[in-house]
Amino acid sequence: QGQFVLVPRNGDPYAFISTSFSCYKLREEMPWMKGKIFAPPAGLKWSSTIESLDTHMGMIMPIIKEHGYTEDCVVGLDGCSSELLVSEALHRQGIKNVANAQQMMFDARKIKNEDEISCVRMACASAEAAFDTIKRAIRPGVRECDLVGAGMKTLYELGADEVQEFVCASGPRTNPLHIDYTDRQIRPGDVICVDINGNSYQGYKSCYYRSFVCGKATSLQKEVYEQCRAMMYEGMKGIKAGNTTADITAGWPQSPSYWGYDKWLDVAGYALGHGLGISLHEAPNFFKPFTAPKNPEVLEEGMVLAVETWVGGEDPRYGKFGIRLEEDIAVTKDGYDLLTLYPVDEITECPL
Repeated sequence: QGQFVLVPRNGDPYAFISTSFSCYKLREEMPWMKGKIFAPPAGLKWSSTIESLDTHMGMIMPIIKEHGYTEDCVVGLDGCSSELLVSEALHRQGIKNVANAQQMMFDARKIKNEDEISCVRMACASAEAAFDTIKRAIRPGVRECDLVGAGMKTLYELGADEVQEFVCASGPRTNPLHIDYTDRQIRPGDVICVDINGNSYQGYKSCYYRSFVCGKATSLQKEVYEQCRAMMYEGMKGIKAGNTTADITAGWPQSPSYWGYDKWLDVAGYALGHGLGISLHEAPNFFKPFTAPKNPEVLEEGMVLAVETWVGGEDPRYGKFGIRLEEDIAVTKDGYDLLTLYPVDEITECPL
């Protein structure tokens, strides 16, 4: 909370970070920052009053003035945890125009270069190893939280710089889908939906669902799985540079009644897509009734997208269950480059 980066439009960034107690050591370790690394001003982490930000303003305002301060200049705040306090502190320093810069930064990050796409690919590769670990660990009695722990261990062993707590929902918690994990024990016949999201390689994330079954899958589980997979790949047919997000959602269900609901917002998470990068959810975003058909966004080469779908069923033997799948792709001139390679043609069985 106390760390931030100041980015002038006409100059190099200034980082106020605390990954070491010595900003001098950080300058040595990151020469590309040209020495513009400083210790965060004391107080921001605990600030509760505007006056407590005076130390920050004393460091920030000289940099702003150095890069062409005028009364009409605009300061944008992106991801600021104390936005109201910081905004008012800037106003008191004479900055009249303070704006939320989140959407602007999302727009700036839409197109990834080759190195950025490689980082997402590496995050997906480590997620695949974690899926393999989880597959081997699935057995009666193991808990959802045990599977998350086993997967996180693999991710860290493969060099993840951050691993957020990812999704592991099993049995009835897959229909309707829960996007968390608990200490519920896995039972024979359970479907397990796992989303390795927030797994970070050099800051770039994976968002990657696969579905497993404890034991052998029933014919109904296989049927529902195929419906979910087919829906996802139907949407992916529309992905190539020059198409729009509406081309992705065009072949998806036309009504929320497909999932058994009356309102679109009740199924907002069941067939959607989003950008992926240093944030888990970036632009563009697309969802059937709102963003895609009414405000379609043109797909451009270098965008990285996550496409995810869900279908549910009710097995006479095992009760309600749902299947969730997700692929990460990079948009190309003629289609897409698939970044997620864990098997998806059929549900992954975990023999007893």
